[in-house]
Amino acid sequence: MPDLLVALMLSLAVAVGWLGVIRLARSVRHTSLTAAAAWAIWFQVTLTVTTIATLAKSQVPPGIRDQLWYLTAVSALCPFVAVLGARRGRLLEWSLFIVLPLIVVLEWPAIVQLARCSRGQRLELETPAVVAYGFLLLMSVSAACGIHRSASALSLWVCTWLAVVGARWTGISLNHEERDFALFFVPFGLVGFWILATAAMRRSTTQSGWERVWFDFQKVFGSLWAMRVALRLNEVAVREQWPWRFMLHGLQTRLGESAHPASPTDDPRVDHAFRWLLKPFVDPEWIDERLNAAVPTKSDR
Repeated sequence: MPDLLVALMLSLAVAVGWLGVIRLARSVRHTSLTAAAAWAIWFQVTLTVTTIATLAKSQVPPGIRDQLWYLTAVSALCPFVAVLGARRGRLLEWSLFIVLPLIVVLEWPAIVQLARCSRGQRLELETPAVVAYGFLLLMSVSAACGIHRSASALSLWVCTWLAVVGARWTGISLNHEERDFALFFVPFGLVGFWILATAAMRRSTTQSGWERVWFDFQKVFGSLWAMRVALRLNEVAVREQWPWRFMLHGLQTRLGESAHPASPTDDPRVDHAFRWLLKPFVDPEWIDERLNAAVPTKSDR
């Protein structure tokens, strides 16, 4: 019965994951996140193959299943690392010289054990490999934390893959059955992640105009890119003496100055600066869609 339950839950996680990835691929049109979406598809493919191998465990050596699960855990970093390089003009170079080498480096401790794993021995990860994986996982995901309540979804993602890798760590004494039982919790983490992530992306906003553009940019690209754009935008604001500053929590009237009667949407300087700074990330259509969007009423939220 536990094996049947794990099989059903893993199958559900794969199905939910494909729905989430397809929605993600559709949502990044008119943005520079196409490479991140491609890496998300790569992750989902590895998860699907790994799930099939896990369900057919009598035909697949346990060491090979361990190898596949570790490859899936490494692939779980790739979409987030790709977001860090999501700037037009260097998307291909970032994937070729950052993401792919990262996979090779993290996979190396598993690759050297591939022959013994094919003979039935289990994958064993030493402490440096586990620490390196955990550090890179936290670093890659942290850039998207703190934006529109996405922290809970990302925490589930981190905990899920740390559990998968940790179950293969030589620093803890788990027998083969206990290591396999850790997979029972993976579907709950994955399904929970997609539910929370979808809710965070769909959450309506009460802002309009450039504030709407600003919040949606943060939601899609994460806090790291948002802070870098805010820094450049506020440099322009200081130089041209705008009465506003753009912070991560929204538009803020300059300290010591009363609210300005005009709206940033009506100021051509804001329009020019925003479009210029967001040009490496999004198309004009993406910006116009948000500038022209109606503000949802209470009944819509």
